[in-house]
Order: sequence, then structure tokens, then C-alpha cells
Amino acid sequence: MGAWGHEIFDNDAACDWLDRLLLCDDLAWIETTLEQVNQADGFFYANEASAALAACETLAHLRGRPGLHEASLDELKTWVDRHRHLATDSLVPLAGQTLTRISSDDCELKLLWQQGDQYQLWVATVEDVGRRIV
Repeated sequence: MGAWGHEIFDNDAACDWLDRLLLCDDLAWIETTLEQVNQADGFFYANEASAALAACETLAHLRGRPGLHEASLDELKTWVDRHRHLATDSLVPLAGQTLTRISSDDCELKLLWQQGDQYQLWVATVEDVGRRIV
């Protein structure tokens, strides 16, 4: 059974993305994930968007602006503490473009959330991470 919630790491795709991040020592996985959404030709799938939101949240954490404080993010916090020295400024515009794409009608994840009663909670989560990346 898959996880599903309006917070960024409340789904399997984001958790799987985090598992791979924990094996990295640079920002390449974050950049690759953001580029996948931005380079998608038209419609892109929920798993890609969920992973990209996880990358954006990680970027916010790296920039000293975490928004989530759940125990389940202890591994992310530990990774961020070890990699806080990495320069993130060059990824900010790419993350902003990614969030714009995720908010578009080309994003399956957005369309799925629009079908439920927690759509506004999801939108608020996406907007929140966007504010914290800058």
C-alpha cells in the first residue's frame, strides 16, 4: 500500500527519491530531478513531480529554511547537516521553474490533487516550499 498525503514526503515516490539522495555526496541528484520535470515535453507524471518536490524541499533545507520537522525526516536532516557547505544558489532558478511546472495543468500530480478535497492543502505546501527556497 502506498503512502499519500499533502506534505512533500507523504508519498512513496518522494521517500524513494530520498533513499537515493542519501547515497549522494553532491547536488547532482537534486539537479537531475529538477531538470527531468523542466525538460519533460508536455505532460509529466505524478512520481516525477513528487520527486521534484522532494528535491525542492531538500534544497530549502540546505538553504537553512526547513519547513518540515517530522521524525521521519531525521535522515534528510542528517544528510543536510553533512552537506550544508554545498553551494545551492545556482539551483534556485531551476527549482522555481520546476514549481511553476508542477503547478501547471501538464502535471499529473496536480490533476490528481484537484480531484480530492485536500487540494488547497497541497497547493499551500507547494507554495510554502517555493517561498523557502528563495
